[in-house]
Amino acid sequence: MNATLLAVVLSLFSAVAYAAAAVAQERLASRAQGSGTLRLLGSGAWWGSVLLNGSGALLHVVALKYGPLTVVQPLGALTLVAAVPLGARIAGRRVSAVEWRGTALTLVGLA
Repeated sequence: MNATLLAVVLSLFSAVAYAAAAVAQERLASRAQGSGTLRLLGSGAWWGSVLLNGSGALLHVVALKYGPLTVVQPLGALTLVAAVPLGARIAGRRVSAVEWRGTALTLVGLA
């Protein structure tokens, strides 16, 4: 496998891991009330999302070993694109037109 292709694949996995962690942490934080921080620290789901964040970071660093920063970093921004439909799916709702427009504009900006 070509080194740059490997960097692209690792970057995409990194973006999905970051997006999944962000969605999970947002949902967990929105449910915690009052002394939410202490409850979050005692939650296995919270630590699972922290593990996803760490995995995303590790995948990003490994991708940088195989590909240039100019390829890997823009693909990391796909986290924003992946988080929108993932968050909507987990919330049991459809992605709104405004969210699709923002996602499309993010992709245009990355292109």
